[in-house]
Amino acid sequence: MLRNGLFSDPFSASILVSAFALSPIQDVDYAHKLFDQIPKPNIYTWNALIRAYSSSQVPIQSLSIFTRMLYRCDEVLPNKFTYPFLIKAASELLNMRVGEVLHGMAIKTSLGSDVFILNSLIHFYSTCKCLDSAYRVFQNIPVRDVVSWNSMITGFAQGDRPDEALKLFHEMQGENLKPDKVTMMSVLTASTKKLDLNTGKWVHSNIQRYGIKESLNLNNALLDMYTKCGSLEDAQKLFDKMPEKDIVSWTTMLVGYAKSGDYITARKHFDTMPSQDIAAWNALISSYEQSGNPKEALAIFNELQLSNKAKPDSVTMVSTLSACAQVGAMDMGGWIHVYIKKHGFNLTSHLITSLIDMYAKCGDLNKALEVFNSVDSKDVFVWSAMVAGFAMHGRGRDAIELFKKMEENNVNPNSVTFTNLLCGCSHTGLVTEGRDFFKKMEDVYGVVPGVKHYACMVDMLGRAGCLDEAMELIKSMPMPPLASVYGALLGACKLHGNVEIAEEASSRLIELEPWNHGAYVLLSNIYAKFGKWDKVAMLRKRMKDIGLKKERGCSSIEVDNRVHEFVAGDNTHPQCVMIYEKLNEIFEKLKLIGYEANRSQVLQCVEEEDMQEHALHLHSEKLAIAFGLIGLKKSQPIRVMKNLRVCGDCHNVAKMISMVYGREILLRDRYRFHHFKEGNCSCKDYW
Repeated sequence: MLRNGLFSDPFSASILVSAFALSPIQDVDYAHKLFDQIPKPNIYTWNALIRAYSSSQVPIQSLSIFTRMLYRCDEVLPNKFTYPFLIKAASELLNMRVGEVLHGMAIKTSLGSDVFILNSLIHFYSTCKCLDSAYRVFQNIPVRDVVSWNSMITGFAQGDRPDEALKLFHEMQGENLKPDKVTMMSVLTASTKKLDLNTGKWVHSNIQRYGIKESLNLNNALLDMYTKCGSLEDAQKLFDKMPEKDIVSWTTMLVGYAKSGDYITARKHFDTMPSQDIAAWNALISSYEQSGNPKEALAIFNELQLSNKAKPDSVTMVSTLSACAQVGAMDMGGWIHVYIKKHGFNLTSHLITSLIDMYAKCGDLNKALEVFNSVDSKDVFVWSAMVAGFAMHGRGRDAIELFKKMEENNVNPNSVTFTNLLCGCSHTGLVTEGRDFFKKMEDVYGVVPGVKHYACMVDMLGRAGCLDEAMELIKSMPMPPLASVYGALLGACKLHGNVEIAEEASSRLIELEPWNHGAYVLLSNIYAKFGKWDKVAMLRKRMKDIGLKKERGCSSIEVDNRVHEFVAGDNTHPQCVMIYEKLNEIFEKLKLIGYEANRSQVLQCVEEEDMQEHALHLHSEKLAIAFGLIGLKKSQPIRVMKNLRVCGDCHNVAKMISMVYGREILLRDRYRFHHFKEGNCSCKDYW
């Protein structure tokens, strides 16, 4: 073209630039160099380069080229094809200001009613989470095409406004416009978010009614809807009929069965997958971890390591660290930390937060701080995780100090930050400070208090004995109190022995969650504390009649890289004989320094005093501590994780063991950590 003088022809040059900018042999940099050599590029050439950059890794270049175009406005002006690509670039950059400026320019150049530009604006405002602005644009389109409806329905569906997405779909049907595959994908997203199976089935019937061609993506969206709406039977039928399946299809079925608790079928799907990439392994690990089966999640991770079929990624690490945190497997968590460093993982905020959470929940707060301090750029999630670490270890003052440092670093707190901060105040008895933070949440920090924050406040006031104030706070809530609020109040009633408020709180809790065994158990424990065994029997009979069972207390301890679990009176452990011998030795030594069993902690009607004492001796945390004394070196702290709140007798025994045996004991119960050392506990008996 240069030799023949064709490059100087604007039309020929534009075709060449377009070939490199937009064709399958795309080379945008080369197209840009060609563009710079054209003396007077035409509008087609400008648009081709703007369009190419809008879909590239550097969409800001579209805006840069547009600025150059404006400087040369005497030669060429933007047209109706220019603005959609510029608006797309603004969407990619999530730059609200730039998008609004482009919107205004389009109106000033008399292009404000062009359907292509308006459709682009709907997508832009939806991407920037300004759905009301997107809807205003949609309403002002003179003649809407399918893309207009799709853009708005997709915006509502992806913006967590599923009801409006479905309403709009009904309106679209009323306009006699035939939906396409994109429409149905978005409507499926909306029905999935509603977790409404009937709506999902209605959408499926509409796909068939409109004769929309079956595709892999559409079938995968239907599978996702059926599994999330709890109809695995429909999902399996669809899966079996699908002519084509990919890793997403298999993984969706795997996750569906795992989350429903059918781990045998989930594993069957995993084993029969044509290829097991890391996404499939991650799905299996996270399904176990998120459904409260952390030991199984760790077993799958170990299997992955041995199989060499896939290489763990950051998602694997996050799920496995969470599983370690749940069971207190700090040796495994520490090994994963080393693995992350050795293999050069990108330390994302999510991964850093998971490491901090793992170390804090496994009892090593210093290691959690070490990870926290090693990060130069900390976002709100990293700060919040460390605040949570201090809170669960009963270091409320430190949590407050960290919150102040967070403010000094110009990091705005979010809802989670305040939940963690209020928990720290609750566990440490910092009632005045807690009240102050709660009052400032919305006025100073712009965070509207939610149900979790009210539950934290009720817990804090209840622990401090301010039960009347807690009741008044519940009455003043701007939203209906959820079970967590009445659960916190009920727990405080048990602590302070207030039967009257406890009966009211448990009644409200059972109304909200009839299946909540905790409401019956806590009230039963309060009755037991006051020797009202007839009422205890009545409650237990009611639980039996409706098929509710008390959650069984379980304590775990990690010894030699293996997590050992105990329940009360456990005799299944291979070393149970040695454990009970050690337990007898412990109580003989404790009695020499004045130990007496706290029989008020016996929550069953056991009349004989020696049997009451025996029942207390067999609590799961005592068995775990005894095993720790046998299996861990004297230099190692004994870390025990319990799924329920530690009882007063076990708390007292742990303090005495730490003094008699000169051992540091860390006991994590459902709510917090207790650090026992030299006969004292970090909670100062306030828990």
